[in-house]
Amino acid sequence: MKMKIFGFFAGALALVLCGCASVPDVADKRAQGDGPAIPAGAVELLGDAKMVPTKPRAEQGSFTTGEVLRVTSLGKLEKSYELAVNKSFTGAIAKDQVCLFVIRARCVDGGPMNGKAKVTAAVQNTKNYPAGALWRDVYIGREWTTHYFAFAAGNEIPAGAGVAKLAFGNGTQTVEVADFRLYKFPAGFEMFNAPRMPATYDGRAADAAWRKEADERIAKLRQGAMTVRVTDSNGVAVAGAKVRVAMKRHAFGFGSSVDVNMISGLTDKPSPEDQARYRAVTDELFSRIVPENGLRVGNIEAEPNPAKPWEADSRRRTGVAVQWTLQWAQDRKMTTRGHYLTWGYLEPWASDIVKKDGPQGLLNRYDRHFAFVLPFCAPYVSEWDALNHPVPFVEADALYKVVGPDVYPDLYKKMRPQTDKLLFVNEDTFNPERTDGFEKHVRHMIANGATPDGCGFQSHYHDGEIPGIEAVWKTWNRFAPLVKNLTVTEYDFQSLDDQLHADHMRDMLTLAFSHPQMTGFVIWGFWEKRHWKPTAAMFKADWTERPAVKAWRDLVKTKWWTNAELTTDASGNATLPAYFGWYDLTLEHAGQTKTLLVNHATAGSKPVLKLP
Repeated sequence: MKMKIFGFFAGALALVLCGCASVPDVADKRAQGDGPAIPAGAVELLGDAKMVPTKPRAEQGSFTTGEVLRVTSLGKLEKSYELAVNKSFTGAIAKDQVCLFVIRARCVDGGPMNGKAKVTAAVQNTKNYPAGALWRDVYIGREWTTHYFAFAAGNEIPAGAGVAKLAFGNGTQTVEVADFRLYKFPAGFEMFNAPRMPATYDGRAADAAWRKEADERIAKLRQGAMTVRVTDSNGVAVAGAKVRVAMKRHAFGFGSSVDVNMISGLTDKPSPEDQARYRAVTDELFSRIVPENGLRVGNIEAEPNPAKPWEADSRRRTGVAVQWTLQWAQDRKMTTRGHYLTWGYLEPWASDIVKKDGPQGLLNRYDRHFAFVLPFCAPYVSEWDALNHPVPFVEADALYKVVGPDVYPDLYKKMRPQTDKLLFVNEDTFNPERTDGFEKHVRHMIANGATPDGCGFQSHYHDGEIPGIEAVWKTWNRFAPLVKNLTVTEYDFQSLDDQLHADHMRDMLTLAFSHPQMTGFVIWGFWEKRHWKPTAAMFKADWTERPAVKAWRDLVKTKWWTNAELTTDASGNATLPAYFGWYDLTLEHAGQTKTLLVNHATAGSKPVLKLP
């Protein structure tokens, strides 16, 4: 038995608003959503709970009652939740329990996201607000729309301590809300079976004009002539020799972040079978890895902490797992990105240092990190996220607020003499405000004599707001004149729609591979059980392959992959266009066989195979 979700929008919408009377019943079509059915067994948590507004100051915004709730935000607040509506609930939510948040709303005016309102949906624990179950931005267009999104609870919500909210203080905007609801699903419910609304993006069509242009750029940029020469032991050309060309690994950084414990096997969870599968997939699909957490400040150095003496041993174990993983990748001709050297705002450990030893204490800690991790990784890492997240989420926590306005170029100047690897500034560009901030900081570094080697685009997306392909290309080219290199560093796309998930990965891969300044395209994990956003994973928990895996193989291992069988001409040469990367060349002639591993680089290659 299934129930239609639109039913709750046609009921009474009760509001408590500074003592005002409740809003009349909402019965008109503007506030009635007609969407997918809620699966049997789902429990509605909010019931008839009233929407209780906060009490904003006049300069922050206001609430207006009527047929629906109207919320006016007068600008971006440092704490967006100071302009919000809340609904309390008594039911409990377990950590990782699959839930569904549903909102019926529209943007009436303004909107910081290209005319769309930015509303934050949250599910929190009133006894411990930082340990919430959900905090997610939702983008509301001009038409009445019902927004559905499933999530796995980030933390448990104890019985009697739950509150669901919508926060509006994300910019200048006016939003009308009919209602919102929260459901939880039974234990074991498959998130991919949760209700969803259809979504798409500009440029997805098979005949989109950008595709032909991208393919032409790839053909010109990403392959070159490989000439294999075969001689006898005296250097005399051998005609008619058979040469098999088999690609082994791309030079371009088609990669993923990885769990170093899974790769190294230095863990007892999950099963050895899962660990073996994890390593096999990494080896098969990728030419680049990023130790997801292993190289962050404090995760690898064994600095003693008197308050937590056990941490040093844990860090030493992490150090072993990291080094094992880096060597494993290098042995397989994979490149490695380092993540990260510094973070652009105060993480909890950094806040603790600043409270104890002031800003200089934090700079001293970074100095020790550079001195340890740069030599440690020198044989393996080819490029670094030197500065991660220069645009803070909370302005007060920004390094440039705590340490000083020139902290980013000053840190870069400290790193530069200690390594010859590429040093990137890494940021997300999911809204115009962050993109503007990213460019501002890069230009500030350049003006202060610290031009980064590259800009990294984190590229975290979800199907609630998908920028068009041309828009992404425009953003990349906004930064292209500023630095020599660009790279996609942390791509993921949260969606329950398998085909949309696959198509977006396909198109982003193609676009990145076609850009002349791109050095790589790294996804931020591939397996659901080792992914920070499970609905973005390519492999489900039981290793079932989502269509995105086929999309990846079709491009990276087929369309952009070179295998060939050649025969040498009278001059002993055989030439073919080949994608840049590592190859096994196998010579077969007169009953003799010889194999040579070669690197076909952008400068071209002319490997010579000599018969014994």
